[in-house]
Amino acid sequence: MSIYVQTLQKLFDTLPALADSQNMSGHSLAKAEIMSAYEHLDRAVTLLVIEN
Repeated sequence: MSIYVQTLQKLFDTLPALADSQNMSGHSLAKAEIMSAYEHLDRAVTLLVIEN
């Protein structure tokens, strides 16, 4: 995997823990945006891996 894909993968792996952290309690909109970013990164990483 390229360094670009590896970097995106690290971010992808971190987002669910961030969204579920205690700091996000009471911030449902921020949590939803983080999970939306998670879904977008999932698609992007998948496309990059398939293309390479």
